[in-house]
Amino acid sequence: MSTLRGASMSFFEELKRRNVFKVGIAYLVGAWLLIQIVDILLDNTGAPPWVLQALFVAVGVGFFITLFFAWAFEMTPEGVKREKDVDRSQSITPQTGKNLNSTILVLMALVIGYLLYDKFSVGGEMGSEPFAQEPTAQAAQASNEKRAPAPAETEPVIKRQSIAVLPFSNRSNREEDQFFTDGIHDDLLTTIARIGSMKVISRTSVMEYRNTTKKIPEIARELGVANILEGGIQRSGNQVRINVQLIDAKTDEHLWAEIFDRELTAENLFAIQSEISQKIADALEATLTPSEKDRINTMPTQNLDAYNAYMRGRQLMASRESAKLEQAASEFNQAVELDPDFALAWVGVADSHDLWMLYGTFDRAKGLEIIGNAANRALEIDDQLGEAYTSLGDLYKLQREFDKAEVAFKRAIELSPNYATAYHWYAMMLQAFPLRAQEQIELMRKAAELNPRSAIIGVALGGAYLGSGFYSKAERQLQKVLDMEPGFVIALSALSGVYQMTNRYDLAMKYLRLAAQQDPANTTYLRNQAYIYLAIGELEKSDKIRQQLEDTVPGDLQNGYFDIWASLVRGNKPAAREAFNWTLPRVQKLGLPLELLGLMETALGTPERARTIFLQSNPDWVETNSWQEIVEQQQNMACFFAWILTQTGDSAMGEKLAKFTARYLTEDLPAAIEHADINDASVCYLVTGDDERAIASLETKLKHNHLDFYRTQASQFPFSIAPELEPRFQNFLAEYDRLIEIQRLAVARLDAEAGL
Repeated sequence: MSTLRGASMSFFEELKRRNVFKVGIAYLVGAWLLIQIVDILLDNTGAPPWVLQALFVAVGVGFFITLFFAWAFEMTPEGVKREKDVDRSQSITPQTGKNLNSTILVLMALVIGYLLYDKFSVGGEMGSEPFAQEPTAQAAQASNEKRAPAPAETEPVIKRQSIAVLPFSNRSNREEDQFFTDGIHDDLLTTIARIGSMKVISRTSVMEYRNTTKKIPEIARELGVANILEGGIQRSGNQVRINVQLIDAKTDEHLWAEIFDRELTAENLFAIQSEISQKIADALEATLTPSEKDRINTMPTQNLDAYNAYMRGRQLMASRESAKLEQAASEFNQAVELDPDFALAWVGVADSHDLWMLYGTFDRAKGLEIIGNAANRALEIDDQLGEAYTSLGDLYKLQREFDKAEVAFKRAIELSPNYATAYHWYAMMLQAFPLRAQEQIELMRKAAELNPRSAIIGVALGGAYLGSGFYSKAERQLQKVLDMEPGFVIALSALSGVYQMTNRYDLAMKYLRLAAQQDPANTTYLRNQAYIYLAIGELEKSDKIRQQLEDTVPGDLQNGYFDIWASLVRGNKPAAREAFNWTLPRVQKLGLPLELLGLMETALGTPERARTIFLQSNPDWVETNSWQEIVEQQQNMACFFAWILTQTGDSAMGEKLAKFTARYLTEDLPAAIEHADINDASVCYLVTGDDERAIASLETKLKHNHLDFYRTQASQFPFSIAPELEPRFQNFLAEYDRLIEIQRLAVARLDAEAGL
């Protein structure tokens, strides 16, 4: 035993003498650093995962090869020699060991530095890509401000109790029965989705698999589920046959199958759906609470005609196109006329008018009234309907009653945990709270997980990235949506918004035109083109579009806002005042926020009237204990109201609000989102008399390529700069104008290509 111990100690000492341990430590530390660097490079270049996997294998094999060479060979003044050929008295391994110690210390310092950077620094997306015409803008994307970490994207774990219900086949082969088949499929999905312990993929995401040639395992992998339900429906006279089969996607084996032959009545259809839902839950060992059992056994309507109208409305509403939303509203109205106790149809009435206001031209005041009446009527009929709470939550959001909205959305998710729209609209509400940006992204990702092929949810996820300052991530997400659904108008519009925020006005214009072609009834896409022309100084082209708008939607409220800005840009204050006087009473009548008009009143040079308008919109502007919420929701207005206070006899409060807002913009906001400097604090600094920081804030904004329509908006306000800083301010304006000219030329090339 002592001989073995002595041999072991001798071998261990020899490993130390030959620096094998030190070589191994240096190799492992260096390899770890290499892998981190390569991982970042591969992620930014979109390289396939196997590249990193191959590196892992190479590093692992290299470790043992390196240890072998450390044992078998030795560095000498004459070069590398085999260890057995080196005279021990001439060996320099102690010196080599000291060099290795230094190398290890340097590598460890780099590791510690990397870990500290990874913990406390960006870790996220940089800004938008630089202009092709402006290569120096690339350096400007790097900011020294505190950044929000990029939201990690991890593949969700596929739970056993997860299912996608593929579109049912129409076995009667009659085209008129296809709608009936789709309706049964949609309603079955709704019923199964009421089981909280299961993950159920939404209808939008499964519809593209109609008549697919893809295999079950491939479909399940794309949708992130463990099980697939498929089936077919045959209608003949007053009889219906529904056959379904539940398949384990991993093994492609049937877990359960059944054929239902029934008389075609509403009662029988919903009974079949309840039975199927129960048997799926049993097969997948999913737990049903008593309330969930009650909900899946609820019969929403006994009127087949009302049911069919409801299903037509659902399919029309999914397009988000203004004309189809009007048709959808008509179908839902027909459904509730046929069956006034059809709660889900009342939800359809609420949601179709909600979306029609957003994507079309439906009157806001009338729309809010209809949404409220319809959502509350649905809850009178069924107070356990998560869909109705979602509609109510969005109503509260539109009315800026955010506390009530949040309660409603949380109740909706509690009652309908698989209802993707609840997560989607809840996340949209959080746009008003930038400090909750990460929460918004996570809610939107949950919606996308439940409805992974939904174009509108995909766009909303891109919007969440955009609002958080992850511009490149937003662009990729929206392009992904357009790859999936090339003509989706909301994605086209949203992508134009990304390019507008990153000051690529030619691309913004390109996608606005595509959106306008896709949905000509939505004049927002046309009006935004006019704003871009206004920003780059193409006033005649802007006027031309404005005339088109007057011919298309005369008297539209949004035209009033545009006319005020356009007149201010021209320096025509009488015309701006006329447009203002036309717009203000209409906005007041609709109950919309008035702060933007207060801002415009400031530009017109009447701070007293501006103050009145701000306080009419929200009296809490002068309540210091309300500033946290107000500033977070309206950070772009707070500095201006602080200035208004100083001009109307409340200098102390104005300076206090300016300091509060500046701290929010420069400390709180950068910790939550990227590119927080897009909301600069220059006006707040002007209020507090810190003109140098005001100029620095503008310069930073320009350095990071946030042009933000400065000439058409912020420059219209009556602020003064300290005389000694005036040359610096003029340099800022000259650089701004130079960058705008680059964009004007880019848009001009686009116009020339289009023959405009």
